[in-house]
Amino acid sequence: MNKFQKALNAISDTLTYYMVRKDLASLPSDNEIYDSMATLREIVNKETPKKPIDVEIGPCGDLMLCCPTCKHGVVPIPTRNGNKYYPRCPFCGQKLEGENEDE
Repeated sequence: MNKFQKALNAISDTLTYYMVRKDLASLPSDNEIYDSMATLREIVNKETPKKPIDVEIGPCGDLMLCCPTCKHGVVPIPTRNGNKYYPRCPFCGQKLEGENEDE
């Protein structure tokens, strides 16, 4: 079970307990709940598309399109013409917002 599933289970068990007042064998502690919320917040932040940003590199002040989260350069799709980039940052997994999302 990965950390996201554990977080979801911890929050789900706690909500079930408080909604139906049903005794659960292992109700998560407050710290586990806070950690679970932080983990789920991480998923939501990573799945929310963010627009790539221009970062100045080199001594000449050249601009490079970068991920807003980790500041690594975004990778263009090699089989396409124009300015198409992969929908996710290959370094941190952040979902990236494209110029024309409807295409």
